[in-house]
Amino acid sequence: MLKSKLNFVFLILASALTLISFLNTSGCADDPSSLGLDFVSPSETTGVRIFDSYRDTMPISSRNVKKYFNTSNSPNLLVGRTGSYNSKSLIQFLGLSSDYDSAVVNSAVLKLKYRNYYFPTSPSDSLGQISFEIYRIEQKIDFATVTLDSINPSYFGNISQGSYTGSPATDSQEVSIQLNTALVRDWFEFTADSSYPVKNYGIVLSPNASSTVIKSFYASSTFNGSEVRPELYVIVTKNGRTDTLSYRNSSTVSLTDASINAPPERFFIQAGISYVQVMNFDLSRFPSDATINDVQLFLTLDSSNSIFSKETSFNITAKYISDTAGLVTDLYPFIGSPQGDSKYMIRLVASTQPSPFQRWLLGQNNYGIMIQAANNFINLDLFSFFNETASDPLKRPRVIIKYTPRVRP
Repeated sequence: MLKSKLNFVFLILASALTLISFLNTSGCADDPSSLGLDFVSPSETTGVRIFDSYRDTMPISSRNVKKYFNTSNSPNLLVGRTGSYNSKSLIQFLGLSSDYDSAVVNSAVLKLKYRNYYFPTSPSDSLGQISFEIYRIEQKIDFATVTLDSINPSYFGNISQGSYTGSPATDSQEVSIQLNTALVRDWFEFTADSSYPVKNYGIVLSPNASSTVIKSFYASSTFNGSEVRPELYVIVTKNGRTDTLSYRNSSTVSLTDASINAPPERFFIQAGISYVQVMNFDLSRFPSDATINDVQLFLTLDSSNSIFSKETSFNITAKYISDTAGLVTDLYPFIGSPQGDSKYMIRLVASTQPSPFQRWLLGQNNYGIMIQAANNFINLDLFSFFNETASDPLKRPRVIIKYTPRVRP
């Protein structure tokens, strides 16, 4: 009798455990919950769908824009002319001694060292000639922020304070340019007395028509050692004593401009000026409640129309545009790099910020992304890419998106 009761109890317990197990199992959905969707890895494919602009519908449009950049951190001080390109350089020597007011400036020399960068980049260009005049800067300029579109010719004087014509071709080759001694005397007077009417705003190296190429001298950037930065070499006499002075502390910036047009079916992005491409993606046919797990933008390089040098990093960047006025962008860029077979890929997701596509789906203004050269402030690298009108559809920009439709309760 006791044995039968025990068997009955065991049967009841087993049935209860089976029921609990069934309920737990049936409560687990095959798809992740809407909470879990936010944590799906880009490499996870379970429950993740793939959108491909080569197969699915996503209109893409783009436009080329000249957005001037500040180049005060560049190791290159660019000066010269070639075709429609014109590059001038600004130098302001700092930290001059205040002991030489009323001194006689016997001689003043600007010494520059060639950095062996030239544009264009053919071997014949390496031997090309640059020629420039030196003028006073007559209005105060913030070297750390100035861009070409923020100033005009009235900022510069029209009386030459020195000139140079030559073809430097060897790295660190020194170029010495005699400066007007009155120019440097005014700098000393201003250093000793800030009310002195002629200020030390610096000088501009302005190319003339004798230039056939743009070449680089070492700038004052911390990328360069002090021994190769611009030098002001002065011999002065005061109170019967003659001193030789050398100043290497300076601010420098290059201002480059050009009018360029890409061949049909292509767009240019160019460092230094700079030309950028604004790309817009129509998401009207994309699920508005999707969670974006990964976005890859592929571009096809047209190497025959690109201009690279030994300084080229070959990377490009994309930035989320937060305001169309002045093309204001987010601070952190998405990095793009070569993937082989002339393809570049930019992954438009990052741990530091959400994907632009996710932000657009969440209702933020869709102003597009701005694509530019990664070393934008350094030199004049020119990238040519095929655009959305390319006759070969496999060369058009391509977007592949991994996304998860949100599970509704």
